[in-house]
Amino acid sequence: MLPSVDWQTAASCSRAFSRGGPRISPEGALDVVADLHRHARSAIDLVADYTGLTPVADTPIAVVDRIRWSRVNIAGFRRLLNELGATADDPDAPVTAAAKLTGVQTGAVLAFLSSRVLGQFETFSTDTGRLLFVAPNIVEVERRLRLPAREFRLWIAIHEAAHLTQFTAVPWMRPHFHDLIHTFFDAAEPEQSSTAGLARAVRRALASARTEDDETAPESPGSDVMAAVTSPEQRAAISQIQALMTLLEGHAEAVMDGVGRTAVNHVALLRRRFDRRRANPSALQRFMRQLLGLDAKMRQYAAGRRFVDEIVDAHGLSGFNRVWEQPANLPTETEIDFPQQWAARVLGPRRLSLQGPGSASG
Repeated sequence: MLPSVDWQTAASCSRAFSRGGPRISPEGALDVVADLHRHARSAIDLVADYTGLTPVADTPIAVVDRIRWSRVNIAGFRRLLNELGATADDPDAPVTAAAKLTGVQTGAVLAFLSSRVLGQFETFSTDTGRLLFVAPNIVEVERRLRLPAREFRLWIAIHEAAHLTQFTAVPWMRPHFHDLIHTFFDAAEPEQSSTAGLARAVRRALASARTEDDETAPESPGSDVMAAVTSPEQRAAISQIQALMTLLEGHAEAVMDGVGRTAVNHVALLRRRFDRRRANPSALQRFMRQLLGLDAKMRQYAAGRRFVDEIVDAHGLSGFNRVWEQPANLPTETEIDFPQQWAARVLGPRRLSLQGPGSASG
């Protein structure tokens, strides 16, 4: 059964719960918007040269505020659910209490995320996908971390241009990703959902939020959420989605630093301070990350980056780029942790010098 969502409530709540951005003059705001558009165009060319992949040149690029970011994602989720067979919107149909509650929850989550996301390749709301930059968040981070603004904006643009390239230069990537999402919903078994399991996951997320050291925090409550509300078939689909997203995030991280070494000044400073921001969330941010499974996304950056670096070190960029040839060449979750297994399967048993998680590269 697909979730019923009152999208009007979701939009209203995301708008009501959104925090205001940093203070900036109208002229300064226009300069930020123009700067991000300019850097996005440059970044797309830089990423194409570095990766050897050719993205779709006319993919839309938008610089948005927090409320508009939420609005775009609501439109994407709404379209996705309709594609999956949800009842078409009927303005005269009565709105159920459950749909309103789901709308409140959706709006609250998007409001939280809208203050954290710097950029996104949004893939659901249009036929082509679009690249988004959330200007208030980029300005807020560069001020808080005392970063050189134009260098930071280009560096972030390179990361997001890498995602645009992954989804537009690889012709099967976007439909494959959508197919995985469809598989997840098609395998839903609502009767297996557990209110008690969800309550347990919330308690674990709260405990983690109160724990200063991630190493001693309870193990991923996000996995508790998944176990509470998904069927075994859905969890298999989640495994494929996690492996794909880990690859894509790790590749984008490798590209932003690889391009940055020659195209961005002070890239080592940017990386050091930006990683410190990721590693030190507030208690509220820690709770939301754990509950929503965003702690897993933080680990995706490191695991995916390690996979990409070790494959490129051992087999070169041409060897790594075999991953884009067909869906069967994507790594599994196990292969992300043990790159030599992917290399043996996809590249053949040659020069298998990779050692697995944590091995040194270079």
